[in-house]
Amino acid sequence: MMTYRPLVAMEAEHGVLGALMHQPELCEEIGAFLAPTDFSEPDHAALYAQILACHSKKQRPDSITLSEIRRELPSGELTIVYASEIMRNVPSAANGKHYAQIVVERARARSLYAAGECLMELAQERGHISEQIAQAQRIAFDLSAQDESPDVVTLREAMLPVFDEMENRRNGTQSVGLKFNLPDLDDLVCGLRPGNLVIIAARPSTGKSMLGVGLADEIAVRADGSALLFSLEMPQAELAKRWLASLSDVSQALIDSGKALEDDDACARMNAAAAKVADADVRICDKGSLTFSRIASIARFEHRARPLSVIIVDYLSLIAPEPNSRHQNRNQELGAISRGLKALAKELGIPIVALAQLNRSIEIRVDAKPKMSDLRDSGEIEQDADVIIMAHRDMNSPQGQNGITELNVVKCRHAKPGKCWLQLQGEFARFVSCAQAPEEQQKVQRPSSRSYFRGAKEQRGGDW
Repeated sequence: MMTYRPLVAMEAEHGVLGALMHQPELCEEIGAFLAPTDFSEPDHAALYAQILACHSKKQRPDSITLSEIRRELPSGELTIVYASEIMRNVPSAANGKHYAQIVVERARARSLYAAGECLMELAQERGHISEQIAQAQRIAFDLSAQDESPDVVTLREAMLPVFDEMENRRNGTQSVGLKFNLPDLDDLVCGLRPGNLVIIAARPSTGKSMLGVGLADEIAVRADGSALLFSLEMPQAELAKRWLASLSDVSQALIDSGKALEDDDACARMNAAAAKVADADVRICDKGSLTFSRIASIARFEHRARPLSVIIVDYLSLIAPEPNSRHQNRNQELGAISRGLKALAKELGIPIVALAQLNRSIEIRVDAKPKMSDLRDSGEIEQDADVIIMAHRDMNSPQGQNGITELNVVKCRHAKPGKCWLQLQGEFARFVSCAQAPEEQQKVQRPSSRSYFRGAKEQRGGDW
């Protein structure tokens, strides 16, 4: 026979309020995990908030002091009468923490019940079923993401894991963040940390997708981690081909044409690469027109199925707007998406790397090197990101034509900005360390439009 859990525990709510009035010192411990919204009755929520306010002012929260803060409770009941009655009915503070845990449990049960009602209403509404399923997943995962850990910790509690990490790093059992396996870039970034939002921005055909794939390759294939790659532009077959070329040192041209199968050495290297990938935890989602809510629900599901080390989104501007979005323009939509990605990175406790396009205005500027202000469609991205890497290759120079690419770390919350150079090996779809950093090129000043008029004026030999 099924037994039902009551959604409200009135006696426990009275018990925790009475305990706090008898022993205000419990406010620190109970206040760390019990919120006013966890109470079922508005009067109890208001009284709890008043008790915490009294304690923060170092006042004893008895009925008289509470009534001075607020004479009447939301129901119209006199605070002094209601508080006195609770204190009389709860003579001891011995079980205060236990009562608080019951209140939290029933609050979460009510949230579960409300979520069930919401899911039933969602199923009956007209709309796109795929988006509704994504919304349902988000509702369910939001419930599972809740826990009973305190909202606030002491500095001592926050510092203890830092010493543990230091010890692990000294022993070589833990590194500082995730690495690209590109030493010059890794020295600048100092590791991608849990909760980081990392933006890699460049103009088309600069190699930002290769950097993203290279990071997933390093984490999941070589370092036994797990990577989830959202490829909103490139199909999975193209990604797999690039991966095969990178791991096997067989050129994409030979793979494309099928001639790689005629070379015994190439076949051996491709088989070895396939064996590496067989045990690697790389997950690819190449569905186009995904909204952020759908991306978030997929990421949560995959992370709970098997914890991820990193998520890569290729690329930001291809994330579709939410149905019935109230954002007035694309700039606001991308700002909301970047905030969402940052929040998701913190929620899952892993770095998220998002690739982004740069504005076309860079192509007509005298100095073609990208800046943070060149991030396409949204200035909010630079505020949300923890790390921003700008990739630039000057195709008007011999170095650029040979694949030398400048990576400028223009923002890094845990390290100094700086730049380095990498060598693009296009045939193998990868970047490698640059053998020697090129000297800074003398800036080539592009002629302005006015200079053409001046030149024409001189040729005609007179004023216009």
